[in-house]
Amino acid sequence: MVPSARLALAVVCAGLFVPLKAAEPAAFPIPTREEREALRKAHFRMTGVTEPLTESQQAIAAAQDDVDVRHYFLDLEFIPNSRTVTGSVTITGASLVASFQHLVLDFASNMNISAVKRGNTNLSFVRNGDLVDITLDQAFGPGQTFDVTVTYAGNPQASGFGSVSWRKKDFSPLGSAFSTLSEPEGARSWWPCKDRPDDKATVEMWWTVPSSWIATGNGVLLATVNKSGNRKQYQWRPTDPLTTYLVSAAATGYSTFSQTYTTLTGGTMPINHYVYPEDLANAQVSFTALPSMIQFYAQTFGEYPFVADKYGMSEFSWGGAMEHSTNTSYGYQLVNGQHNYDYVMAHELSHQWWGDAVSPQSWPNVWLNEGFATYSEALWAEHLNGPTGYQNYMNSFWSSSFAGSVYNPSDLFGSTVYDKGGWVQHMLRHVVGDTNFFNAMRDWYANNDNGAANTAQYQATQEIRYAGSLDWFFQEWVYGTGQPTYEYGWTTADLGGGSWRTYVRIRQTQAGAAFRMPVDLTVITGAGSQIQTVTNDQLDQDFNFLTTSPVSEVRFDERDWILKAGDTLIPLADADADGVPDRNDNCSAVANATQADFDGDLAGDACDPDDDNDALADVSDCAPFDPAQGAVGEVGSLSVDGAQLAWTPAARAETHDIQRGALSGLALGDYGSCLVSQTAATTYDDADLPAQGDGFFYLVRGHDAGCGGGGTLGTDSQGTPRPAACP
Repeated sequence: MVPSARLALAVVCAGLFVPLKAAEPAAFPIPTREEREALRKAHFRMTGVTEPLTESQQAIAAAQDDVDVRHYFLDLEFIPNSRTVTGSVTITGASLVASFQHLVLDFASNMNISAVKRGNTNLSFVRNGDLVDITLDQAFGPGQTFDVTVTYAGNPQASGFGSVSWRKKDFSPLGSAFSTLSEPEGARSWWPCKDRPDDKATVEMWWTVPSSWIATGNGVLLATVNKSGNRKQYQWRPTDPLTTYLVSAAATGYSTFSQTYTTLTGGTMPINHYVYPEDLANAQVSFTALPSMIQFYAQTFGEYPFVADKYGMSEFSWGGAMEHSTNTSYGYQLVNGQHNYDYVMAHELSHQWWGDAVSPQSWPNVWLNEGFATYSEALWAEHLNGPTGYQNYMNSFWSSSFAGSVYNPSDLFGSTVYDKGGWVQHMLRHVVGDTNFFNAMRDWYANNDNGAANTAQYQATQEIRYAGSLDWFFQEWVYGTGQPTYEYGWTTADLGGGSWRTYVRIRQTQAGAAFRMPVDLTVITGAGSQIQTVTNDQLDQDFNFLTTSPVSEVRFDERDWILKAGDTLIPLADADADGVPDRNDNCSAVANATQADFDGDLAGDACDPDDDNDALADVSDCAPFDPAQGAVGEVGSLSVDGAQLAWTPAARAETHDIQRGALSGLALGDYGSCLVSQTAATTYDDADLPAQGDGFFYLVRGHDAGCGGGGTLGTDSQGTPRPAACP
C-alpha cells in the first residue's frame, strides 16, 4: 500500500489531495522525497482508531487461536442513498482443538446483527466492544468443520485509513460510489470476520449495487445477475486464499478497458481496469507500463501469483493506492495521463507477491510487505535505467535518520517501514550477493505462497542461500535502530618495483556501537578503477592493499550500498611524507615507504638500532641483518670436571677455540697456548696432566665462521683484553 497519510497509532486513517504534475519525459521518473511524503501525508482524514482490547476482551479473543477459517461467503448489498451495507457473511471454520464451541469474530459494534445461524439453528451470541462471541450448538473436535451465517445491516464507520468510502472523489457527493480499504484492521468495520493477517481463507463475494454501477472484487467475475429495483449483483471469486484486509469492493459508474499479460509459459492473462469515465483516456496512457511490469516481476520473483485469475486496478476516492489482491484500488488523483506515478503502480503490483501471496504473520512484520514493495520500485528503475538508475532511485528514499526499528515499528506505515525497509533489502543484496539474494527471494515466494510468514523466517531463508549466519545484519538493521556515520582517509606509499600500498582508515562517529558492514572502496589509478571490499566492524579501523599503479583517489561506498547518515573524507597525518600514516608507520620520523622490519619487532629498520635483534647495535654489527653473524659474545659459563671441560656456547659462534696455560705462568702474564682450534663441540677431554705442584687454566672463546671471526677471551683485572693464542 502507498498510504496517503500516517499517524503513530496502531491504526491510522487518512486521505489527501495529490497535486497534479506536468508530464516528465524520463522513463520511470524518480519521485522526490517530498512527493513521496505528499502521497503519504498530505492531510489527515481521521475517522476512527481501533481501541486496544481490555483484559476481558483479550481473554475472549484468544479463542480465535482455536479455529482455522477456511472460507468466507459474503453476500452484501451497498445502498448509496442510505449509505448502508446489508446482507450476510457465512464463515466456514475448522476446529483446531478438542471441544471447540465459541466462534469469536471481529465486527464493529455499531453494525446491527439480526441473526446468527448454523443451518436453520439460531445461535446465541454476546457482543463485547468490537467482538462477537458466538456459542455454537455443539462442540467440534480437531479438523471438524462448521458453517455459521451472520446476517446484519448498518452504516459502516470508516476506520484505519478509511475502510469504507461513499464518495467517488473527495469533493463528490456522498453516495456517488462505494469503496473499501481495510488495512490493517478495517475489514471488521463492514463485515464480520477473523480480522487477522495470519489466517487466510478462500472467499466468494457477491456485491449488489445500483444497476448503473459496476462492482469490482477480487478474483474472477463468475456472473452478473439483474435484480429487482434497478439493482445488479456481481459475483466474484478468487482462486487463492487471502487475508481479510485484502478483500475488496469498489463500485460506481465505471468505464472499463483491458490489457494482456503474456505469462512465463506463453499463455495470456487479462488485466482489467475500472476507471471513472472522465478519466478513461488518461488511464489508457498512465497504465501502459503494467504488462511489462508484471512480466519483469514474474521473471524476477516467480510467476504472477494470481495468474489463474487476473490483475487490474479500480479507481477509487483515496489519495494513494491499495494492493487488494488481483484488484488494486488506485487513487483518482494518480490517473492523470502521465507517468509520474508509475512508481505507485510498481509498488502496488509488487505487493501481489509481497503482502498478498506472502502475507505478514502479524503487523510487526509489515515491513515484509512495504519494505519489499518499496525496494521493488527500485528494481523496476534498475530494469529500465541500469545500475545508475537503480542507485539514484534508492537514494530517493534515503534519509540521514529514521525513527524506531523496521520490525515492530511505532508507526506501521511510516518511512521507517517503507524507506528503511527498502534499504534493508538493498543492503542485504550486497551482503549476500546478487545470485544468493534473488534466489532467496524466489524461495521466499515459493515456500510461503498462499501463507503468512515472519521476519525470522525471512532471515532463515536468506541464510540458507548465503550459507552463513545473518543474525548480525538483522540485529543491526531490522531489530535495531540508527545508522552509521563515517569518516575515512587514505594515503598511498610507493614500494618500488611497480608496487604501491594504499592505507585506508574508516571511523564510525555515531553514538553507540559499531555497525558491521562490507564497505566497497573504489580505488582509482592510471590503469582504471577497481573495487576493494573490506569488512568494517569497529569504530576505528585500518585497512591496506596493494596496487600495481599509483592511486589517485579512493571513493567510499561509491555505489551507496550502505544506509549511512554521511561520510566525510579526512586527512591522515604522515609526518615523514612516505605515504604511510603515522599511526601505521613503524618509523614515523624517517621516510620508509616499504615499512621494512627485519626482526618483526614493530620498530622499522629505518629506526631500529638493532635490526636483527641479536643484541648487537647495527653500528657494531658486521652483519646487521643476520642474527647468526657478527661479533661473537663471550662464553656464558665454563666448568671443569676432572679431565672434561664443558661450556655454554657463545652467541653467534659456530665453533670454539680452547686455550690452555699453566697456573704458574698466569701471574707472569702468560695466557698459554692454543689447545684446540674451532671445535664444533661444547665439551673437551684433556688427557694431559700439569707439572707436579702446578695446575692448568682454560680459556674458551667462540668463533663466527662469517664476518664476526673469533670472539674475545674477556679482560684481565686491569681491563686489558686477554690475548688469543688460537688463530
